Amino acid sequence: MEQIIRAGEGEVLGAEAGCRDRFKVDAARTESRLAIVEHLLAPHCIAAPVHVHTREDEFSFILDGEVSYRLGDDEHVARAGDLVVKPRGQWHTFWNAADEPARVLEMITPGGLEAVFRAMGRGVPEDQVAAMIDASGCTGDPEATEPIVARYGLTWG
Repeated sequence: MEQIIRAGEGEVLGAEAGCRDRFKVDAARTESRLAIVEHLLAPHCIAAPVHVHTREDEFSFILDGEVSYRLGDDEHVARAGDLVVKPRGQWHTFWNAADEPARVLEMITPGGLEAVFRAMGRGVPEDQVAAMIDASGCTGDPEATEPIVARYGLTWG
């Protein structure tokens, strides 16, 4: 196993005008204890619908730019150097409302959820992705997402 994963290394998937993902550490490398994904957020894009995980905790370290988060019922803006904690059981989403790109290093524990990100980035049919999401114990709320998209003029890419 490599001991150093260099900047810019890792498979990148997703639409350039949306949220692309650079896969740094898959669950298979850590016996499912951890996964690390770098989110590359285009200006004015939302990364995911409002959703909740029942199995994973997520930690988002902002590398560049500003990233807005909805955590529970509250909205926050995180900037480079900030760490956002999203424990399992908390409804959340995130987006880049700024005119500049943003980068987020996402640490997911336990690992495994990155397989859903990879499937979406590879254009796996929606019904198969939905089955993966259901199997992961994740639930989304599209109705709660619509006002965020409208208020900030966001796109999915």
